[in-house]
Amino acid sequence: MERSGTGYEGVRAVILDAVGTLIDPAPSVAEVYAGAARRQGLEVETGEVRRRFKEHFRRDELDDLRGPMVTDESIEYRRWRRIVGGVLPGLAEPDRAFLELWEHFGRPDAWRCFDDVIPAVGLLREAGLAVRVGSNFDGRLRQVLRGLPGLEPLADSVVISSEVGYRKPHPSFYRAACDRLELPPPVVLSVGDDPENDDAGARRAGLSAALIDRSGRVGPRPGVFPDLVSLAAAVVG
Repeated sequence: MERSGTGYEGVRAVILDAVGTLIDPAPSVAEVYAGAARRQGLEVETGEVRRRFKEHFRRDELDDLRGPMVTDESIEYRRWRRIVGGVLPGLAEPDRAFLELWEHFGRPDAWRCFDDVIPAVGLLREAGLAVRVGSNFDGRLRQVLRGLPGLEPLADSVVISSEVGYRKPHPSFYRAACDRLELPPPVVLSVGDDPENDDAGARRAGLSAALIDRSGRVGPRPGVFPDLVSLAAAVVG
């Protein structure tokens, strides 16, 4: 399909972020963590769990940005153990809670696919674009995608930070994604919901980038879209 006047005419492939872009926890992270605490007799308000999770997750992200951003499966495992411990202190059996949560978020039924994902991926593929997933998740992501209707084909074309060796927004993550596509960065479009990991970091690595702002927190500006369908329509023209 010929595309013109879209601003994305040169794009030949799209790399989609996973969490927050394709999929979302259902029930929420806070609800699941609170349930794990409750099963050990610790009552904690969901709102408090949500606050703690944001605090510890963000702290970990900032520590990553200040460091080399290297990772692997064992590093991710330890990272999530650390976050769970920070969010749910005082548990009688912290290891049990961590393993329960680790296994939970590795199951497809812990996630929902956003309604706009399947139509958007269809539009992009019909236009002849390669579609891949690029994520700071870990190896569990493949089994999650394989178990969600409509996302199964994406499970075998995933670029995962713990396998690449670098987390987004490190340039090496994006270089690895482009190498697997056998395409130069300028013709690859990074799409996600994180302004640093999916947008600014990708641009610094030479890719095109677009931000999905489902909540409206970023506000209207070029390169920001309310959902994946509007992004796909802009890309295919």
